[in-house]
Amino acid sequence: MIRNFTLLTICSLLLFSCVSSKKKLQRGDYDEAIPKSIKALMKSPDNREETDILKRAFSLANTADQDAINRMKLSGQPDIWDEVLNRLTSLTNRQERVERLPDQVLGKIDFRHFDYNAEIAASKLKAADYFYAHGTALLKNNDRQSARQAFSEFTRARGYYPNYKDLDLKITAALNQGTNNILFRFQNLSRVMVPQDFEDELLKISLQSLNRQWLSFYTYEDKNAFYDFTIFLNLKAIELKPESLRELIYDDEKTVDDGFQYVLDAKGNVRRDSLGNDIKIKKYKTLKCHVRETQMDKRALVSGTIDFYDNRNGQLVRTQNITTESVFDHRFAQASGDMAAMSEKTRKLMAIKPVHFPSDLHLIANTAEDLKRIAKDYISQNYQLLVN
Repeated sequence: MIRNFTLLTICSLLLFSCVSSKKKLQRGDYDEAIPKSIKALMKSPDNREETDILKRAFSLANTADQDAINRMKLSGQPDIWDEVLNRLTSLTNRQERVERLPDQVLGKIDFRHFDYNAEIAASKLKAADYFYAHGTALLKNNDRQSARQAFSEFTRARGYYPNYKDLDLKITAALNQGTNNILFRFQNLSRVMVPQDFEDELLKISLQSLNRQWLSFYTYEDKNAFYDFTIFLNLKAIELKPESLRELIYDDEKTVDDGFQYVLDAKGNVRRDSLGNDIKIKKYKTLKCHVRETQMDKRALVSGTIDFYDNRNGQLVRTQNITTESVFDHRFAQASGDMAAMSEKTRKLMAIKPVHFPSDLHLIANTAEDLKRIAKDYISQNYQLLVN
């Protein structure tokens, strides 16, 4: 079934691509008929049928575009110039395609070159006039969505006329007016003291990388500025698990060669093999290393919320619970006895120096980096909410 459908699709595409220029002309698909005729005439300039098809399709296509341009100009509407330029571009591209034909063909289709440059330049200026005026009117509405539409209009005007009036200033104004400003703040709502520089560390969060069109993030408040949203990172609970100190005592053992010994018979004489050689076997001994491993553990569990407030209506629009843990997990060891018996694990532990337990404040401070990462991830997931 699938195979039949695939074959049918391929056949349909081939049939479509093989539709003659004459059929295209009859259907009114002039800009599809023209390249087919051009291709045929490039191979056979004396092909009378294709010459007639090209002449008719070229004339009808140009007439359709010119009539449309004239109708738009007569309408007196200010927003026509985008479409006028599209029609002028079609006339230009069509002409450039046809005039690559040999002169003997161009003569037969009564080809005459038209210079559309002046009309295109004038239309671009009028298009810029319209988009500039429309954008300026939208800016006067003094709201976010209108400013964003104005930015789009000014950008289109610049596409047609880069140095038009004070476009750069208008674009900047539209960007500023259309951008939502977001303030990021930290609140310690737990009843646990945090390090003095904990908030400063959290506010070092690199939100600049989150900035994009229509969104600007700030970590320090300007009292004279208005912020559309405030994102609060609220610390609500800090659980400190007590220090845990454990000692494990065990032996590392290793069996090694210890020479050899002779095999004796029942009378105590050395036994010999069939060749008369003394029979001897390997001896082994077990080495021991006494290990005292110290395990230190201390943890701080920090939890809270990330809250999004829309300052335009004072509403909490989104909240997310967050949790992170700072773990101090330290292992080291001391050993005595035969060091040759020491395992690789013990060797690594021996290389680690003993330390003191970190303070509660130090352990809490260590959660700052993880909190910043969690906050950035959550903000990134909610761009669409903030851009509205």
